[in-house]
Amino acid sequence: MFDTAKMKRLFCKMGLFLCFAFILFVLCLNSTPSMAAEKVIALKAVSAFPQNNKMNDAFWMLQKKVKEKSKGGLDITWGGGPEAIPTFQLVEALRNGVVDIAWTAHTFNVSQLPVVEGAKLSRLSPSDEKKKGIFDFYQKAYQSKLNATYLGRGTPGLTYNLYTTVPVKSIGDFKGLTIRVTPAYKAFVEALGAAPVTTDPGEVFSALQRKMVQGYGWPSLGISDFGWDEVTKFVIEPAFYQVDVAALVHINSWNKLPKDLQDILMVSMQEVEREALDHFTKLISQDREKIKKKGVQEVNLPRDESDKYLQIAYEAAWKEVLKKDPQGGAQLRDLLSK
Repeated sequence: MFDTAKMKRLFCKMGLFLCFAFILFVLCLNSTPSMAAEKVIALKAVSAFPQNNKMNDAFWMLQKKVKEKSKGGLDITWGGGPEAIPTFQLVEALRNGVVDIAWTAHTFNVSQLPVVEGAKLSRLSPSDEKKKGIFDFYQKAYQSKLNATYLGRGTPGLTYNLYTTVPVKSIGDFKGLTIRVTPAYKAFVEALGAAPVTTDPGEVFSALQRKMVQGYGWPSLGISDFGWDEVTKFVIEPAFYQVDVAALVHINSWNKLPKDLQDILMVSMQEVEREALDHFTKLISQDREKIKKKGVQEVNLPRDESDKYLQIAYEAAWKEVLKKDPQGGAQLRDLLSK
């Protein structure tokens, strides 16, 4: 006999199963992708330097580290270099929230925040700067003036040198020379008794070749990227200052991050600072050997001359900082000299 009760129970079970399967399908279809999408936060970064420039080395370290630590939840995307936003306009783009992250340099922000011209005068590691309150000093300055959170340094350990086409054995030999400069070390060159000339990097090779200038300042690596090693005869030691590349995040972009991602971003930057210090130390050594093979001679000033050389470098630069921001400059100098 046909069991009606049994059939009803069977259909009831099948109905419940299909209902459950449908609900599960809807949840998978609609909920899971949106939840995954919500977990991924992208921050657009623009650099003051061309993509393949060594000043971006620590940026790529940071990008990779953040992605790994956040398990893909935070993505720092490359938004271009100076071709996207001109170098000296990047700080305004950051201030106005056009970009989330600016990979720039304190030096490029001096017109809006004069005191940071003193950042290059640090002889400390990033970790020592944090211990002495210098990180907090920059943090307060950038938040109050440029709507930005300061993450840290992108080129720790990367110094500057002066390079010449004529022999220099003492400070007196700089007198009368014409040296190509940037604002970072113009005051130093003037204090040495040389005549500073500002030119675009693309004009340096021909200026050296035509003897319009007898030297230039540049970071302690990378002159071969422009072919300058072919027309350079000497690199003067000791090196001076530190290249002051810095990572900045727009305050709104920072505040929108959950606390765990803020922590990941900050911790990642601290790790990058330590790794970058070793990275640039090795790069400088490798680059020096490379240009020596091209015929560039390393000139080490005698001890008494080198001490005086560095004294002139730092005194001239601090004078400029204090002129632009007497109060903030004095405070920063005290912090850096502790």
